[in-house]
Amino acid sequence: MQMKIYISVLFLSMATLASAQTDKGALMAGGSLSLNTNKGGSSFILNPQLGFFVADNIAVGGDLTMDFSKAGTVKTSEVGVGPFARYYFGKKQTKPFLVTSANYVTLTTKSTTLDVNSTGWSFLFGAGFAAFLNRNIAVEGITGYRYANYSNTEGSGGFNLSLGFQLYFGRDLVKDIKRTVTGD
Repeated sequence: MQMKIYISVLFLSMATLASAQTDKGALMAGGSLSLNTNKGGSSFILNPQLGFFVADNIAVGGDLTMDFSKAGTVKTSEVGVGPFARYYFGKKQTKPFLVTSANYVTLTTKSTTLDVNSTGWSFLFGAGFAAFLNRNIAVEGITGYRYANYSNTEGSGGFNLSLGFQLYFGRDLVKDIKRTVTGD
C-alpha cells in the first residue's frame, strides 16, 4: 500500500513540474536539428530558439534558421530570423503542441554556372511533443509542412521533421534571475 502511495505521489509531482514549465512567465531556450525533404533533395537545418510564455501553455519567441546543403555541384546556404508561436496541450510529462513560424531569409545558391542571391520568406505549420526528462529539460519532436518562397527562384514546400531539446525555466526561476541581474 505504501508503495502505491509513493508511486502516485511521484507521478503527480512529475505532472505538476511539467505543467509549471509552460505557465505564464516561464522561459524556454533550445533548438533543433531538422531534416527537410522536398523535390530533388534534402538538407539539414540548425534552428536555435528563445521563447517566453505570455499565457499558460502559449509561448511566443524568436528563432534563427541556418540551412546549409549541397546537391551535386550546387551549394546553397540559407540564414533566416523570425517569430514563432506554440500552443501546448495538457498537464502531463509529455505535452503535445501546435507550432507555427515565419522567417525572413537570405538564400545564396552557387554552382559552376550559377551564383544567385535571393531574399524571401519561409513558413512552418506543424505539431510536436515535448517529453520532459526532468524539471527543466525536454526532448522535442516536430513534424509539419515547411514552405519557402524567394525572389529570383520558384518557391517550394515539403515535409519537415525535426528533433531537438528545450530548456524550460519556470516563472519563479525567471523572477530569481531578474532580481539577481537588476539587484531588486
